Amino acid sequence: MRLWHSALISLVLLASPAGSGAAWGVGAGPGESLYLSAGFTPDPVTIDLELEARIDASTDVSETCHGFVSGAEPDVAVYYNAGPFPLILSAASDDDMTLVVNAPDGQWYCDDDSGSGLNPSIRFGEPVSGHYDIWVGRFLGPGPATARLSISELYSE
Repeated sequence: MRLWHSALISLVLLASPAGSGAAWGVGAGPGESLYLSAGFTPDPVTIDLELEARIDASTDVSETCHGFVSGAEPDVAVYYNAGPFPLILSAASDDDMTLVVNAPDGQWYCDDDSGSGLNPSIRFGEPVSGHYDIWVGRFLGPGPATARLSISELYSE
């Protein structure tokens, strides 16, 4: 499924870059692909995900990452055409979730609880145009989970 939108606002990157993630298949066929441009509407774009978390991000990406993700392919791949606004990625769930993102700069960004409650959120204050590969993970170990991924220029979950 492809969504074509056009994008709006600005914040600061809260998550820090992680390790190399050399074992991961960045750019492999994702579960969902989106193209978004600065000023996109509606904002946020949300995607409901059903996950089977089984790979430990702390060993396969970086020891600074937490949680278990579905696999080497991203849950969602976003091509973002940047403008003057931030790009905010967050996930919401009844479970304790994490985010792992490979950004266009080739760096890995990971977060556990920067969103509301136990929800993860990564804010790119000055995003660059390019591919953002996104994995939503389960903090407490392998197993099934559901989550809502939110992509915004205005706010996080």
